[in-house]
Amino acid sequence: NLDLPTHLRCHSTPHSGRTITTRIKIAKSTTAFIEVPFAHSIHFSARKSMCDNCFAQCNDDNDDDDDNNHLEYECDGGCGARYCTTSCKEQGLIRHVRICHLIQQTNDKKTNKNSQSMNESIALLISLSSASQPLQNVMSMMMDNSTKKVLRDTAKAESKFRALSHNIEKEGKVLESRGAYADALSVKNLNGIGIYNAYGTEVAVALCPTLAMVNHSCYPNTQQITDNGTCRLRALRDIDIGEELSYSYVSLEGSDVDRKTAITDNWRFVCKCHRCVGGECSEFDARHTCYCGAVCYEVDRTSGECVCNHGRVVVKKPKLS
Repeated sequence: NLDLPTHLRCHSTPHSGRTITTRIKIAKSTTAFIEVPFAHSIHFSARKSMCDNCFAQCNDDNDDDDDNNHLEYECDGGCGARYCTTSCKEQGLIRHVRICHLIQQTNDKKTNKNSQSMNESIALLISLSSASQPLQNVMSMMMDNSTKKVLRDTAKAESKFRALSHNIEKEGKVLESRGAYADALSVKNLNGIGIYNAYGTEVAVALCPTLAMVNHSCYPNTQQITDNGTCRLRALRDIDIGEELSYSYVSLEGSDVDRKTAITDNWRFVCKCHRCVGGECSEFDARHTCYCGAVCYEVDRTSGECVCNHGRVVVKKPKLS
């Protein structure tokens, strides 16, 4: 069920395990890979300011209560989903219409006493339920290393999701077997792609099964970008035929020990990339490592400020007098 573009190959190697390599030379600055998320969930605090179709964000004043920070085009069903243009609204509603009635039920503050994290889990399950493919077709492509607590929490989230009043006619599919949604949710911690605002705060999460098969490197050859409703990899340099694609799962800020510990604790492997074995990285960092530790195609060293998320704020509204 792997839907890879023809220029890429998925296979296993003794050194990297399952990996994705390129069949052609990929030129610097070009898109090496692109994928539309299988599912996504915008955190409640950002629903008014982030487009539910292309992930564009409104303004950068960090004031969620300001009407200037709310996108103009709202879902007609009243669930709270917003869009940046009429075109995005038309495109987004093709899938959104299946789950609008479920989202409306989670908005009722009188009956919804869940924690923020539980609400976000339920929101992601709602998005997963709107996918056209069966969950088992893609979940096997993503790593799962859940603790007992995570398994308890995901099972609880599935129970609350199933307790919603489902309308099979609207959703266009029957619910999957019990346990399927908990299993799907359990891969989020290791595989979820965070989407951030200009201040570096996570405001949404996306699940991209194929992208999840691209391996980590602290000295990567691509930058991971989420925009225009997709998750993509942009080549930081020319990538040769047969070379493995890689991007960084972690921030490069801080000490080597902290970074390696984070990788081992979260993903259960020891990174042996160029950086982790003591290779020279000063030129790479000067060009590609943002002040916050994220990997960018190019960093403006004259500003002294984080620039990696500024490009995500693409919808500007004039201040009302």
